[in-house]
Amino acid sequence: MNILIADDDKNFRTVLKSEMEEEEYCVDVVADGVEAVLMFIANPYDLVMLDLIMPRLNGIDTLKIMRKLNPDIPIISFSGKAGDIEVAESLNRGALKSLRKPFEVAQLKEFIKNDVFVKSRHSGGNRSPENF
Repeated sequence: MNILIADDDKNFRTVLKSEMEEEEYCVDVVADGVEAVLMFIANPYDLVMLDLIMPRLNGIDTLKIMRKLNPDIPIISFSGKAGDIEVAESLNRGALKSLRKPFEVAQLKEFIKNDVFVKSRHSGGNRSPENF
């Protein structure tokens, strides 16, 4: 499975990349929304993880663009700084989940294994947004 992680916090994206690679996922990381969109156009991904507060292009606008390019791609948003409005908007725009940093990586891994990849294979992408 190929995952794209977009977050401007270098330490966070390094840790999250390492955690996802432990699950044998192939992971690309970028620091902002512009880079995320460019990588998304250039590469096939099975999952995108987006920070909502990023430079150049925020997570909501990045999510909107990705949804236009591929309405079925699973997207998980997260933030330590975004307010309830941004979180709700990410869910309304099609994020499967919106997580508040810090979050339990073990819970995220379980969600990815049991909900993202299993349901996307069986339901043809019909997933409802929810929170941890």
